[in-house]
Amino acid sequence: MKTKLFQPILYTFLGLLLLAACGQQEEPTPEPSPESPTPTAEAAVLPARAVADVESVLVNLGDTFPVDVEVIARGVLPDGCTTIDTITQAQQGNEFLITITTFRDDDAICTQALVPFEETIALDVLDLPAGSYRVTVNGNTVTFTLSQDNIAAAEPEPTPIPEGETVIIGRVWHDECFVFADDLLGEIPPPSEGCIEIEDGQFQADGEMANGEPGIPGVVVMLSEGACPGTELATTVTDDNGEFAFTELTAGTYCVSIDELAIANDELLLPGLWSFPADGTAETEVTVTAGETTSGVNFGWDYAFLPLPDVDPETCFNSIEFIDDVTIPDDTELPPGAEFTKTWEIRNNGTCVWTEEYSLVNVGGDGLIVPEAITLTRAIAPGETFTVSVDITTPDTPGTYRENWQIADANGEPFGINGFIEDAFWVQVIVDETAEPDPTATGSSDGTIGGIVWRDVCTFTAAGQPGPGCRETAEGSGVFRADGTLNFGEQGISGVTVYLLSGACPADRLPVAGDAAETAVTDERGIYRFFGVASGNYCVYIDAFSDDNVNLLIPGDWTYPAYGTGRVGINLSPGQEVLTVDFGWEDR
Repeated sequence: MKTKLFQPILYTFLGLLLLAACGQQEEPTPEPSPESPTPTAEAAVLPARAVADVESVLVNLGDTFPVDVEVIARGVLPDGCTTIDTITQAQQGNEFLITITTFRDDDAICTQALVPFEETIALDVLDLPAGSYRVTVNGNTVTFTLSQDNIAAAEPEPTPIPEGETVIIGRVWHDECFVFADDLLGEIPPPSEGCIEIEDGQFQADGEMANGEPGIPGVVVMLSEGACPGTELATTVTDDNGEFAFTELTAGTYCVSIDELAIANDELLLPGLWSFPADGTAETEVTVTAGETTSGVNFGWDYAFLPLPDVDPETCFNSIEFIDDVTIPDDTELPPGAEFTKTWEIRNNGTCVWTEEYSLVNVGGDGLIVPEAITLTRAIAPGETFTVSVDITTPDTPGTYRENWQIADANGEPFGINGFIEDAFWVQVIVDETAEPDPTATGSSDGTIGGIVWRDVCTFTAAGQPGPGCRETAEGSGVFRADGTLNFGEQGISGVTVYLLSGACPADRLPVAGDAAETAVTDERGIYRFFGVASGNYCVYIDAFSDDNVNLLIPGDWTYPAYGTGRVGINLSPGQEVLTVDFGWEDR
């Protein structure tokens, strides 16, 4: 399936264009007298202008700041000669009025069929204060909300420098790198600008202070006398722009440093790492001259896990962007009664978080045997790309069959591509009695075993309390470990060798690399697959101390499938796919 890429949305109403004669009563046309000339085809015909027939309106809120807002209007033209003429917009207070008019040359010979149109109009929203706004396009009205003042950030005012003093100044900034997690079968979306790849599939911020990257206020910065680490001399706190200054110094060598584990800093910064200086340590040695200012003593911090955004479910909006058909391309030929799994890659391009109360829902079709709904297994952040799958069976009667799908919110209300309720993503197959079973879609004698190997993380708050990704090893013990759950933001580990042993896992020892009949290596997402596996019993395991894995995993231990256990027994049926043989690893 292919469909236009989407942007988040809203419905709008706009005013009508009045013709010069509007509001005046038309005088009756007099009957022509015998003396009057009869009108001929050569007489002038005025061009016809009218208000466009707009059927639906969407609003797209951009994902950068200040926010760009676009209105997408869809409608129909009455015939092939009518074109869009003018588009005007006006604003009064919190109201936007957009009018779309059409033009038609009455002399033209036209096709008498409705012609759909779509127009994208940029709203002038720069410098608008936070609040709700109403948009009206040719009678269609909706509202949208700006969650904060839509004002471009002013360039930070430089820290005042006393004349004639010896000064050290610098800035602590949020070095931004956004990488969205993905589901097991989807491709990792490209990281944002400002990211660098440190190893296969692993990214961090680039250590360069880019325009628009914000400062981090409230960070305690230490000044020590002498070469690093030096003797503590003074501390200061970064201002609203993340800037700091040490003044009234004497000439000499100093060490400027930040301890992210200090009580004042850990809750503000952790988890994360320093992207600048490049060695990952927030420590810079500075030699100053009397009466001069030394600037650019900067520190870049890359937050490890950006939390799901805190959005109001009453004002956010839901929308889907279709990315790709991962399995079963449109019009795949399958025999009657074939069982297959259809997988799509889609993106949450709205502003709502898709919680586990959201679901993949069937919204109608031609008779494929499908479930009505499948609940999402984890939260999906705005902007995140992931995959959804559904198990389907073809009917007994040959023909072309299609089923349409959307996502439904926590109230069970479905929404479609680009927010349009009429647009869905779909599966379409041709059922043919002569079709050969597709081994990638239907059961065969060979199956597949796979899963993900991910880095399980347990972090603590500044008060020493375990975070949501932690689990107490025994009640009251006070000892915590990562919880064995693949949480939002936790990343797969690439390059790990996974081993497959025919038969049950050994009962008297741990299996080692030399026992394996087959191996697979995790990709950049931490995903591995064993294809073409015959039915039977198998042991899937990871030898953390093997030459292949020791440098990737040690020191650390398994948190899933059980603490200290890196092996799983599988009983594979003919043609079965078992893609949930996962392994969670906690670094020590």
